[in-house]
Amino acid sequence: MAQPIWPRVPPSFVKGQLIAHKLLGLTLAAVMYLVCITGAIAVFYGEFERWEQPGVPEMSYASPEAVGRAVAHARAHIAESGAAPADVYVITPSAEMPRLLIDYETDVLAFDSNGAYAGSGAHELTHFLTELHYALHLPWQIGFITVGILGVLLVALIVGGALALPRMFRDAFTLRLDGGRRLSRVDIHNRLAVWGLPFHLLVAASGAVMGVAMVAIAVAGPMLFKGDAARAMAAIYGDPAAIAEQAHQGGPPPTSVAPEPQIVAALHSLARERPDNPPIYMALNQFNTPNEIASIGAGHADRLIYSETYRFDSSGALMSADGYAEGETGRQIMASMFRIHAGAFGGMTVKLLYLALGLALSFICTTGVDIWLAKSAARGRFYPRLQSTWTAFVWATPAMLALAGALHLMWGAPPVTVFWSGLLALSLMGVWTPQTIVHWLAPLLAGVMVLTLPAAHALQFGANAAAAVALAINLSFVAVACGLIALAVRNRYRRAATPSLAETPPLAAPQ
Repeated sequence: MAQPIWPRVPPSFVKGQLIAHKLLGLTLAAVMYLVCITGAIAVFYGEFERWEQPGVPEMSYASPEAVGRAVAHARAHIAESGAAPADVYVITPSAEMPRLLIDYETDVLAFDSNGAYAGSGAHELTHFLTELHYALHLPWQIGFITVGILGVLLVALIVGGALALPRMFRDAFTLRLDGGRRLSRVDIHNRLAVWGLPFHLLVAASGAVMGVAMVAIAVAGPMLFKGDAARAMAAIYGDPAAIAEQAHQGGPPPTSVAPEPQIVAALHSLARERPDNPPIYMALNQFNTPNEIASIGAGHADRLIYSETYRFDSSGALMSADGYAEGETGRQIMASMFRIHAGAFGGMTVKLLYLALGLALSFICTTGVDIWLAKSAARGRFYPRLQSTWTAFVWATPAMLALAGALHLMWGAPPVTVFWSGLLALSLMGVWTPQTIVHWLAPLLAGVMVLTLPAAHALQFGANAAAAVALAINLSFVAVACGLIALAVRNRYRRAATPSLAETPPLAAPQ
């Protein structure tokens, strides 16, 4: 008999590698769930910014002169503070953000409709949420690329699942809720996957495209330009020195007693030459230097792009456009990815639809792991600690998102530190807590912690917490908290009569 070429591997080693393989798969599922659930919530990032600072004045329009006064104040404030931001962004009132804000690296300043300073407009919690979704709080390029790769994997999972389980489409309206927990969970998982397939594929693909584009800019670009990252960026966004030189040829802005005459003239030029494209924001690149460049991001209602970038010379005259609205097809497609991915089109109806389908995708992530653990148990391989740890992690995520927000509102606690430390601690508690307890205790704690968020907001802002958008969000938090607590009570009293997924006898799942 021929001797095997490959040496015999000790069973203990094989068992350890199998466990490591399962833990790696569980980690990827956990990260995917984090990205999905935060993405579903972050659809309302504009509303959350307004909720976070409910006392900031709101308006539908601010005149160019008011914007000029706001920029003049911000310029003086930045100089006094000793900050040296490379770029400053002026958020002008629009339907999406009816406020006049000036945002730079370390602060956000709010202004009223006359351009008078109205206090801080900082929205650190919203940044905390969006940066968790886009970059997992990792260094920006690393995190964005990592999430982009997850988007590619999600596309592969969606397409692979659809091809591997063709009966899902035939059974699209079959839902056996009375067939036991495991069978009903499998049916819900498959039905949500089918019903939301176009949305899931669209969101995953758009996220993957943005992530792959970042890889190309960060890696391929410098390689093509012999390691010169500045040349790579200039090839995409234009050479700042060349743009500044061209802008200087416009001469001085019109004589005016209003502050910031170039900015005032640029806004008037946009209104005159592009009356159907209102400003969304103004970017002041290379701020407070001789080469400062002014550009305006303007909306295009007939396009899915977030904005077209119009550049202005030193006199405030329109100089050029970047071509996102009317340029090459590829440029227009790339410029449309954000609105497609974030549901930032079609108003509140589309946002609510994205929320529902995003939560469905999050549920698919969680039930996928549950079904895998149940199938392993049916084959005699039980992982009770993994099951309880996974359940604890799933519910700890919304719990810690809420608690991190509440502690930041009340005492300025750093939300990133609170979230990750709390998520780790609560998840690890599942290692030592039986699933029978975690099954009802985890959603109960999540409901209580979600309730702390509107309570902290009301205590911090008083009557302003009842402003239109703030009140709607706070009531939504209360409704979610009540739903979670009701689910916990249901699980607590139903648990004795219903075995867990991992405890059910073998049952063939639909293929």
